[in-house]
Amino acid sequence: MPNNPDKEVEDQAVSIDPQKKYLMDQFGVLMQKVGDGFGVPLQQELVRRLEQTIADFHEEVTEMMEKLKENSEKRHDKLKQIWENPDSVVSDEQASARNADDSGDLPGEAPADGGEESAEEMSDWEKRIEAKAAGGGGSSEDPEPSKEPKEEKKEKKGLFGRKK
Repeated sequence: MPNNPDKEVEDQAVSIDPQKKYLMDQFGVLMQKVGDGFGVPLQQELVRRLEQTIADFHEEVTEMMEKLKENSEKRHDKLKQIWENPDSVVSDEQASARNADDSGDLPGEAPADGGEESAEEMSDWEKRIEAKAAGGGGSSEDPEPSKEPKEEKKEKKGLFGRKK
């Protein structure tokens, strides 16, 4: 009977670290490939770089997990707030809609920064729309200039179309 608890401990140790065992086996195979050709100093440098890569990876994953947890908590708090006070959320949405109307921005559009270029672009755009509305949907430009180059192309003859 005393042998059984020892076997269970060994089985647990083996079952706990299969990933670590796999990584150690893979690392051993890779180190054998590198082997004697590179020497001990280069193998030590390789190990140092692998450790640094693993540390960087661990740090990045930890940061991502923290951000994910923070976002999840914020989302959970917002949903809890909406669930507890649905009226306050509706009034908040109405207030934000009023603010958007006051600024002149539509909810689907990007807000204007008040820059000179964006104001000029908007005014040109508005002028085109007004011209189309006033002209019955026609563009403000004359369609004639676009027809003239086509006529010129018809007059020109290619190398094989010339008569001798």
